[in-house]
Amino acid sequence: MATRKAMLWLAGTTAILSLTTGLTGASAQVSAVTANQRLADLSAADNPTDGARGLLVAVSPGDGSTRFVLVLTGLDPTAAGTTFGAHVHRGPCVAGNAAAAGPHYNTGDGGVPSPENEVWLDFIVRRGGVATSRTVAPFEIGPDRAQSVVIHALPTQPGTGVAGARMACLPVDFSLM
Repeated sequence: MATRKAMLWLAGTTAILSLTTGLTGASAQVSAVTANQRLADLSAADNPTDGARGLLVAVSPGDGSTRFVLVLTGLDPTAAGTTFGAHVHRGPCVAGNAAAAGPHYNTGDGGVPSPENEVWLDFIVRRGGVATSRTVAPFEIGPDRAQSVVIHALPTQPGTGVAGARMACLPVDFSLM
């Protein structure tokens, strides 16, 4: 247990440092949000996210973009090597109610779902049940526009954004950005 906490702390600290490196412009309005807790279980079926914890760090450096780092611990180690989808969603996490998370956050540009208009944080489970993901979105998430990161059962399909069933959810207060 202490090792898992130390790994999560180290991963989170590394994430924050990597996100803020080079953000020293005097005119930049840097905003950030973090979430660190056990994932809400969205599925009645057993899955690799049961009992896992998530840490999300999102930083908007004031240039119209947002940098994201997602760290997951406590994933089922037998899922090592498996890729899962993860996206920012508009709705909240409600255990047992996958639909409550609503649709993916999308900039609403009318384009095909892609990393240019949605936040895609797909990850591969590593030995020991740990996973990390990083991305830079070319937009900022406005207040009251998103409330969660949802872990999906499959990798994200380019061109559609579909990633299978919703397994787990990390509540994120994006209104703080």
